[in-house]
Amino acid sequence: MTEAATMVADDAAEILRLSRLDRVTYDREREAAAKRLNIRVGTLDRMVEEMRPAPEQPRGRGVELQAVVPWPDPVEAGMVLDRLAAAIRRHVILPATAADAIALWIAHTWVSERFQHSPRLNIGSPAKRCGKSTLLDLLRATCHRPLKADNISASGVFRTVEALREEGGITLLVDEADTFVGDNEELRGILNSGFERSGEVVRVVETKGEWMPVRFATFCPVALAGIGKLPDTLADRCVPITLQRKAAAETVMKLRAPGARATLHNAARCLARWAADRRDHLPLDPEVPEAMGDREGDISVVLLSIADDAGGEWPQRARRALLEVFGHRNAAEGNAEAGALLLADLRTLFNERGATRLPSTDIIAALEKLEERPWPEWKNGRPMTPVQLAAALAPFRVRPITYRPPGGGAPVKGYIRDHFEEAWSRYLAPAAPASAN
Repeated sequence: MTEAATMVADDAAEILRLSRLDRVTYDREREAAAKRLNIRVGTLDRMVEEMRPAPEQPRGRGVELQAVVPWPDPVEAGMVLDRLAAAIRRHVILPATAADAIALWIAHTWVSERFQHSPRLNIGSPAKRCGKSTLLDLLRATCHRPLKADNISASGVFRTVEALREEGGITLLVDEADTFVGDNEELRGILNSGFERSGEVVRVVETKGEWMPVRFATFCPVALAGIGKLPDTLADRCVPITLQRKAAAETVMKLRAPGARATLHNAARCLARWAADRRDHLPLDPEVPEAMGDREGDISVVLLSIADDAGGEWPQRARRALLEVFGHRNAAEGNAEAGALLLADLRTLFNERGATRLPSTDIIAALEKLEERPWPEWKNGRPMTPVQLAAALAPFRVRPITYRPPGGGAPVKGYIRDHFEEAWSRYLAPAAPASAN
């Protein structure tokens, strides 16, 4: 090999070596290397860049959001909301007021950019198999540009929101939120930020070799489904919905049933037409019930605006629905497994005593004796209190009453057996019949 050829080979080897360095190390060496090679730094930069391996193509599939063709004729908002609420109740078990709140939330995803806040929808349940995934599928069929994720990172949220913002935004539907949101402080912060239209985060990114601060939008409608309680700061921005497990005598329509998907698709088309016609005419300052706090008012504005614009029964239905769901915001305490266990222990207690009603104090005393259960050390190592008992039973729609004992005496707080029957049938296996002696 000639001397000239050897020099060319050596130069090529050096450039190859430099191309394999990380960018920070290369930046430290580039000037000295260019001097050794007797070329300009800019020339070396181009040669090194050409030698760098092409970035690995991302695996997975791109995000494709299906466009909805608006209904050809003008539609009445009240009629669309009626049909949405009815469809929700056909597919999942929940109170009528909760179905109304969900219908309004779905409608808000089509007009959220007009309002200051986008309330999160918190789909919870006291136990598994209550229809959370079914409801998420229903939302996916009716919301504006839905994107469903069973897991997502903080950067996944803000980069996706920013990337798709100019195309019309997204509605983010998160399943299994209880498995990863609570422990991820950064993700919680991003979801909290996106509650407000001005929400954004700043990240420093490399642009043409320079590190520059870049803003990313975070504002978009979000629904979160899971078992148990969301972190307080996130729950504080939510419309809380508690689903119920189907009882033996109840029926729900499967989404795979003939015509079910078509009905939901037509509802989405009607919402698209309604949004195009009415978005700019929706009132921005509807009357908020005095019973609501400031944050609940922020959550409710867009939903009440939609209801007021719909007219008919919807202004009253919306306010009744929101007051109802907010009344249950803090009812869930403890985890789902403990809730079902508590129901089972109370059924045993009522059966053993042959009682139709029991005072709260008697129930607490009996629970304290169950050493293998969590009740004797329910919170901070202390036994469950009557207030905590009521909170643990509230998601099952069982509440204490005040009654006078059969033998007379002062009124007491307690529970009636009949009030448990529905919860027992939904969440527990049938009790084994008593064995004959």
